[in-house]
Amino acid sequence: MLAKFSARKPPDVFYIDSNVFLDWVTQGLLEPLDSYAKKSKFSSKPFYGPLLNGFKYKGKIYGYPKDWSPLAMEVNSALAAKAGVNPAKIKTWKDLTAAAQKLKPVMTGDAKPICLNSTWDRALAFVYQNGGSFLNASKTKSTIDSPAAKAAMDYYVGLIKQGLADIPAKLSVGWCGEALGKQKAAIIFEGNWLFPFMASTFPDVKFVTERMLMNKQHGNLAFTVSYSMAKDAKNKDAAWQLIRYLVGKPGMKTWTSKGLALPSRSDVPPAAGRAAFLADAPAAHPWQFAPKFSSVIDTANNELSAVIEGKESTSDMLKKISDTANSTLGH
Repeated sequence: MLAKFSARKPPDVFYIDSNVFLDWVTQGLLEPLDSYAKKSKFSSKPFYGPLLNGFKYKGKIYGYPKDWSPLAMEVNSALAAKAGVNPAKIKTWKDLTAAAQKLKPVMTGDAKPICLNSTWDRALAFVYQNGGSFLNASKTKSTIDSPAAKAAMDYYVGLIKQGLADIPAKLSVGWCGEALGKQKAAIIFEGNWLFPFMASTFPDVKFVTERMLMNKQHGNLAFTVSYSMAKDAKNKDAAWQLIRYLVGKPGMKTWTSKGLALPSRSDVPPAAGRAAFLADAPAAHPWQFAPKFSSVIDTANNELSAVIEGKESTSDMLKKISDTANSTLGH
């Protein structure tokens, strides 16, 4: 895509991950869509606010979210029953710890009650649940080196240190979804993408999906992409008609009816069994930071891995990530 932009021969319509949207829009690569929407009386009101805001820049809309998924808590039904755990009652960090302690005796071999990722695309949800954040509202300064973030990461890493959780590599699996299927973990935190994987790979493993945890508040991540138009698009009116259909009610209903993703419009019902995901729509933060921020996330993931391996403290990790972020942001 970047090569096509450079050659000024981009596709008319494409989609953009929320994580790279700010890189592209600040380079002037995208067409604002407000005038097209106004002319055709296309309303943005049905879209979930946090998702739509992920594709706004300086008050203008440069894309409409085609679908999305937050995280939820998935619990292996058989293991929970064996341990006397009611998944519906795991609502807070305290509840999770109590459930994991009950599950620990029923896990066999190298299995653990919980599977956790050593990456911020899962850990950051816990920071939001504790009232913390990665960047301030204007995305101009890091806020990750805060008491709220430290307490969240102490809890997250603490689950591993207590033997109540582990990362996929230590559970001999590729990711937490596989850990759920192979009963290497009873509790995981994954998105809507888990459903087709479990149906095709572990059809006999029953699990329940509950709303993501809370601590001081509800907090979650929103993984989404937009349909957008190139500034250099050759067929702008036709491009808008396509976008308008794809993110409109009929197009989105068709696409999301397959169950592979959740509708980003409140007036389009999701596939069955997705209520736990949609409950967190108001509390979800787009997986998005600031331009040129991908290197910061790489550093942050490396630092988190070091903490999980016992090579670094959470305080040192957060300071290093904050310094790297502020350096990238020009501070």
